[in-house]
Amino acid sequence: MVVIMNKQIKYDSVLAKTKSIFSGKLELSSQAKMSLVASMLHKEFSHWIFCGFYVRSESTILEIGPYSGNIIPCTHITEGRGVCGTSMKEKRTIIVDDVSSYANYISCDSKTESEIVVPIIKNNLVISVLDIDSPNKGEFDNIDKNSLMKISSIV
Repeated sequence: MVVIMNKQIKYDSVLAKTKSIFSGKLELSSQAKMSLVASMLHKEFSHWIFCGFYVRSESTILEIGPYSGNIIPCTHITEGRGVCGTSMKEKRTIIVDDVSSYANYISCDSKTESEIVVPIIKNNLVISVLDIDSPNKGEFDNIDKNSLMKISSIV
């Protein structure tokens, strides 16, 4: 129970900081917002292997955007490929408890055990996805899903 509460406190902190920074008088670009969010999330959850965004570059391709982590991520992901491409195609958040059991998984780091991908949708089009990889199986749950959807909605 303590882990769950600490997780929610961390997300609430990132959400509050995000709202505060993004409500300033100067408008930030989407790129700047994604950079800040990836950095703040990775700082709070430093054990994550990867925390970042893939941005739609063409009608069916996601291209690597701002991220924090120690891996070299995929540079391009086509719609329907991997967890990110599937999230883009289906326009829904996907949680994978064990990446070794996900038939369509794209591996960027052998230490990744679980993943969550949250689509960012504008005018019914996925314009980006937030992708997070964890070294722990079953890391992500509804707290992560709901919190990350709130944070992503203001990017």
